[in-house]
Amino acid sequence: MSLKISAAVYSHIGHRPNNEDNFFYNGAYMEREQMNRGGRIHSVNGEPTQIYAVCDGMGGAELGEEASLKAVQMLKDFKENCPHPDSSDNLNDLVSRISDAVDMISLSRGMESGDCGSTIAMIVFKDWYYRTAHVGDSRVYLLRRGKLSRITKDDSEVQMMVDAGQITLDEAWSHPLKNVITKHLGMPLDEGEKLRPTLSIRKDLMVGDRFLICSDGLSDQLHDSVIADYMSTVPTPQDLVGTLVQNSLASAESSGISSDNITIMAIDVLAVGTKDDNKKRIRKLNVLRGLLIAAMALLAGGLGLALYRLIELLMR
Repeated sequence: MSLKISAAVYSHIGHRPNNEDNFFYNGAYMEREQMNRGGRIHSVNGEPTQIYAVCDGMGGAELGEEASLKAVQMLKDFKENCPHPDSSDNLNDLVSRISDAVDMISLSRGMESGDCGSTIAMIVFKDWYYRTAHVGDSRVYLLRRGKLSRITKDDSEVQMMVDAGQITLDEAWSHPLKNVITKHLGMPLDEGEKLRPTLSIRKDLMVGDRFLICSDGLSDQLHDSVIADYMSTVPTPQDLVGTLVQNSLASAESSGISSDNITIMAIDVLAVGTKDDNKKRIRKLNVLRGLLIAAMALLAGGLGLALYRLIELLMR
């Protein structure tokens, strides 16, 4: 048994003049000319390593779009070229590099450092476990056995108030400062300082887990309890993202406000690998590596060369 995921994403411009949201759907994202039209994808994927993310740009004019687009473009390169995308060092380096690249968008326009930026909330799935990385107030939720958990903590003013015991989570949801974030990609830093995401530890997956990644276009309109109800009752990821987008739009309209951009990704875990399978793969790789070293030591002889070529074939 190996990792198998059914996922869907839906990005909607809302009632704003432009869409500053983007997503990374295990390799796919919206090009600049597509962003205002939005995007919708659904698929089932059996890759042993999968990456999903939502980025919410900011900065006005076209700066927000450029910031979130730069983030997902760099995520694509990361997925294609990083051999260990779940390592802390690699994730820290990735976010730091994205933040520097986003800040260069501001500086290249003759603007102040930090004038444009983006959030990022991502999950890396690997065989039998997952880990999250995030900066800002885009969120990751997990529904497991009927219980919803918010598994990222917003980098925001109101979250700091909650942590200090000044307000409750319910009060934070409607607080006037709820959209003031304290950390974002592209933020100004002291010389030599690097932006670091909040990383979770590696956590075991379970068949039946349902994850949700979203921009604040969803979480500002629908309370966690409402999100939990839909996540518990809507049967498929593609139906879930459609239902949540439509209800977010309706909630904004009923409140007499213009809906923000909304991007929602739903991820159902259909099958997971086992730790035993992973250990077997590691043992096999170690054996092959040992044989390759022995073959290289014998390269001076014909037997060594033949063995070396055999090992090359086995490791492809």
